[in-house]
Amino acid sequence: MVRVIRCAWVALSLAMLVAVPAVAKAQPTGVEKPFKVTGEGVAEEGIPLPGQPARSHWIVGEATHLGRHSGEGSVHTDSASFQPDGTIAGKFGSGDPFVFVAANGDKLACYYGRTDKGASEPGSFVLTIVDVTPEGAPVVTAEWIAEFVVQPELSTGRFAGVTGSWVMYAESEPFVLGSSDPVGYSWDGAGKLTFPK
Repeated sequence: MVRVIRCAWVALSLAMLVAVPAVAKAQPTGVEKPFKVTGEGVAEEGIPLPGQPARSHWIVGEATHLGRHSGEGSVHTDSASFQPDGTIAGKFGSGDPFVFVAANGDKLACYYGRTDKGASEPGSFVLTIVDVTPEGAPVVTAEWIAEFVVQPELSTGRFAGVTGSWVMYAESEPFVLGSSDPVGYSWDGAGKLTFPK
């Protein structure tokens, strides 16, 4: 009888040892926090057309966890086509990672609109023709939507190891389509970041 109880106890102890790591693995590995961001910036060399190299853009803004910050990256236009309603629509994404830099130098690095970097779908845009130059070039405003996906291995300081994403909505000032003149824009977005414990 004692032997049966001892065997049962050993079996239960072994089962618990196996179960403990499984429970530990099921525990959350980080702390999820809401994230909101707004900013304004400039694409210094304009917005690239499909087939052109990526062009840089920068911002200054305010964001949860970042506070007052700056940022820089590049944008690539993948496709564009005229729509029946007279607008031009297409797909886009970041060329280089877009890096948000907090006042103390901590960096939050992201790719946007890139499914190969974790976005659920490519970034999309709509250009609305608002005027025409004397030379006949269309003057447009742009609206962009893209998912920004954090790249934990490229982020530093308080953002080292952070994961998460958010959807960013941006709109431009009027610009001449195909021009290399600077284009001003503003954006805002919201999502969630997961910080390592």
